[in-house]
Amino acid sequence: MIPKGRSFYDLINIAPGARNEGKAGGFQVDGASGSENAYFLDGMEVTNIQTGVLSGQNRIPVEMVQQVQVKNGVMDAQYGGAMGGVVNAVVRSGTNEWHGQAGFYFNNDTMQARPRPTLEMDPTDDSRTRVRYFQNKLDNYSTWNPVFNIGGPILKNKLFYFGGFMPSLTTTDRTVTFLSNGQTGTYTRKDRQHYAANKLDFAPFSKLRMNMSWVWNPNYVRGYLPAQQGTDSPNRDWAGLGNYTAGQILSGQADFLATSKLILSFRGGYQFTNYTNRYAQSNTTFIYSTSNLMFPNLPPEVRLTSTGWVQQGTARTDYDVYRRTNLNADGSYLLNLGGQHNIKAGWQYNKLENDVKALSYPTGYYRFYWNQSWPCITNQCDSVPAQYKVPGTNRVRGTYGYYRWLTFGTYGYASSNNHAIFFQDNWRVNKHLTLNLGLRTEREFLPSYEKEGIAAAPPIKFTWGDKISPRIGGAFDPKGDGKMRFYASWGYFYDMMKYEMPRGSFGGDIYLTAYYALDDPNVFTQMRTYGYPSDPRKLPGQFFELVDWRIPSNDPNSCEKNHLPCKGQTIEPNLKPMKQRMFDLGFDYSLNPTLVASIRYTNRRLIRTIEDVGILGEGGEVYFIANPGYGITADRSFWAAGYPLTPKAKREYDAIEFRLDKRFSRNYQYSLSYTWSRLYGNYSGLASSDENGRTSPNVNRYFDVPWLAYTEQGVMSEGRLATDRPHTLKFFGGYTLKSLLGATTISPNIALYSGTPLTTELNAISSTPIYPYNRGDMGRTPVFYNFDLNLMHDFTPFSSRESMKIRFEFTVFNLFNSSIVTNKDTVLLHPDDSQLQFANETDIFKGFNTLQMMKQQGLRISPLYGLANSFQGPRSTRLQLSFFF
Repeated sequence: MIPKGRSFYDLINIAPGARNEGKAGGFQVDGASGSENAYFLDGMEVTNIQTGVLSGQNRIPVEMVQQVQVKNGVMDAQYGGAMGGVVNAVVRSGTNEWHGQAGFYFNNDTMQARPRPTLEMDPTDDSRTRVRYFQNKLDNYSTWNPVFNIGGPILKNKLFYFGGFMPSLTTTDRTVTFLSNGQTGTYTRKDRQHYAANKLDFAPFSKLRMNMSWVWNPNYVRGYLPAQQGTDSPNRDWAGLGNYTAGQILSGQADFLATSKLILSFRGGYQFTNYTNRYAQSNTTFIYSTSNLMFPNLPPEVRLTSTGWVQQGTARTDYDVYRRTNLNADGSYLLNLGGQHNIKAGWQYNKLENDVKALSYPTGYYRFYWNQSWPCITNQCDSVPAQYKVPGTNRVRGTYGYYRWLTFGTYGYASSNNHAIFFQDNWRVNKHLTLNLGLRTEREFLPSYEKEGIAAAPPIKFTWGDKISPRIGGAFDPKGDGKMRFYASWGYFYDMMKYEMPRGSFGGDIYLTAYYALDDPNVFTQMRTYGYPSDPRKLPGQFFELVDWRIPSNDPNSCEKNHLPCKGQTIEPNLKPMKQRMFDLGFDYSLNPTLVASIRYTNRRLIRTIEDVGILGEGGEVYFIANPGYGITADRSFWAAGYPLTPKAKREYDAIEFRLDKRFSRNYQYSLSYTWSRLYGNYSGLASSDENGRTSPNVNRYFDVPWLAYTEQGVMSEGRLATDRPHTLKFFGGYTLKSLLGATTISPNIALYSGTPLTTELNAISSTPIYPYNRGDMGRTPVFYNFDLNLMHDFTPFSSRESMKIRFEFTVFNLFNSSIVTNKDTVLLHPDDSQLQFANETDIFKGFNTLQMMKQQGLRISPLYGLANSFQGPRSTRLQLSFFF
């Protein structure tokens, strides 16, 4: 009996210290974010190479999985590249008897409660002072999950096979009335996620065991859906849109018993994905960021009563290929010397590749800011005629506001080879004392992106001496009978860097924006078919500036090109890998043969991280790849007068967990845990809870401009991080009632958590927000409560064939349909207003009065501020019917 998700990924929640947090980008394990875990399938790593999470495509169904291993805490030295947890799902194997399953899961819209509302500005209010909760309609949808698997012997005791096919087929219909023209239409989306698994186990003789597995997991989407609120474009060919992601995972392993004391193991694997979208349309993208009702004499074809999409083209991805190749070789040896040693040593190889060609707006992108002004970023605005400048500011505008053209894409090829060696000694000194002594080191290389065969110098390389990771642990059994255990462990852990950074900062991404005066409202109709400009400086209207938001940090002359006080690349010359210290202390006690009580204290301290540390240069944002608070960012001579040194990234996690785990006996089992914890600092991890779970490892917004870390009091903003929950209670259990009609199992899954901190955000100088009143000034969200219930009934249709049974299963998620607030709008400024400006950027560090300055600059408090904008998901149910044989 286990919690009933459809994927092995859902089972992580029952592990100690693990909790699924949207703001953490996935499962938060012992305070680490969702991008700091490592995921394996049959020993082959399947972690997303770019973001560090587990893509939905790789979350194979539980029916294909034999066991799930979740490791956290101070792990043995063979595990690296993760500062949270390591999850390995083992694909099922065949046995000496043929067994299988055929059935399906099903759910649709009639089995779900009403959707939660969406908080938005009232589109009927010309004053833009009223808000409303738009009640989303329930889409018409249905999801079928056929299940078929079979396994058994090809050769008795020698060769075994398992195979399964379990697609997920969802069709969704949505009816939308568009705000721009009142047109109503119904649109259809079809999602097809296929999962097929095949595995062979071969034991040619007693000393050799081998296995090979292949998982095929492509994903198809046909048709996109416009927003229910009607803010999208009716002119878009929604039915013609879609995408396809190819996917497959291969793995193999061989274990050879060389002697009675020596085992040699060899593993290898290959993973491939390729996202492609060849449905780009010829439409040019036009977006209104603000309404234009303040101009009553505009031509009717350009008037719009609300913000939103006016006409929208589509992104085009010709290919986005990721490949991973893993090779591992290790040996285990039993040695009797001062006790029994189980010594394991090995080598690991990890090759990563990405080949991509994508353009977000291949036919042009234009965004209109009616009655707004643009705060210039570069000195290009110095040459703008005075009639376009707003007196006393650095802002510019035309008669009706301004507009901008944008291009964004990713293009190039990158690959890297990483190596690791490890040594682990699990030493049983005597029946009372066991020591775990390990050492791991890695050699890591993070590449640049080649374009047309030309690449900059390799930007980041860590040698064997840079990532030395000792692991020390011990356990003491006072009586030596296995019923009681005290344990402690300590170690250093390092991250294996993801490709989000090289894509964005080492030549992969292209991101340019040009700004123009909006003097002629007819420019909108003139440019409907303008497309992608050959020279963006020559578009209609007074040109203001062209900003490059992706000046490569690995450009050999990046410092000189940006007139910065450094030479060469904007990469810290003495860059060190991300590092965390872990310490655990615990006690386990077996109250009886099936019941274990335990307590664990967990201590995690981030020593340093790698992030992009930014300033505003003459050509746009310039980023240094650095260890915040170390090296060049802590060098006073580097920063101009008035700028403080970059603070160190700080994340402190302490927790005490109490658990009761009862194994199945007397028809029931359960797991009960309570955790008190504290997550404190200014840095939530590789996935950013400050940005609602953004998964952009090493290039989130923590240090993008110098003032992000400061409050209006001129002090650093530190506090409880956005996924801090001081109290969490989890319960999962099951009870089986047997009768002549079969066996009925009732399994509740209950979660009771503290709310999470809420922090006011203020856009000051740039679009990246600061926390003027420090972290947690808005209190917390309400206490979170969720109750899931699973009912399962098995019966045997033929008394003479006990291996055959029929299963009916009914699962209810959020049984009581509780709609607890999970987030609130925390943005202080009105969405139609610009940023809070300072005469000099350094004035922000001297302290200021937020509300007073807003009043002086005519900036309004957002009517959305402080209102709930996210809720617990509505109740939903799922049915299963299966035949086992």
